[in-house]
Amino acid sequence: MILIYVRSFGCEDGAVTSGERKETWWVYMIACRGGKIYTGTAIDPEARYEAHRAGKGAAFTRANPPVALLRCVPFGSRSEACRAEAALKKMPREKKLSWAREPAGL
Repeated sequence: MILIYVRSFGCEDGAVTSGERKETWWVYMIACRGGKIYTGTAIDPEARYEAHRAGKGAAFTRANPPVALLRCVPFGSRSEACRAEAALKKMPREKKLSWAREPAGL
């Protein structure tokens, strides 16, 4: 039996400082059919999740359709988000799910 913790849909608040437009990159984690987990980066993770659901995302999510957006966290730059994504992808499954369960703001 595969159990997946599902958070309510949505993302943590991104940082835009003092009226200045700043591009925020996000790391997001999706639960997919069959108990698989997909992790990615995007500027708009909710729109990216919908693209994955529509079959217009990565080949992985076309083969393993998404069932829930587990978590998304903002980063100050694309490079920071990509480094965090790479670190998450190297984690064992249980640590990934633990990350997905962390409360917002951590």
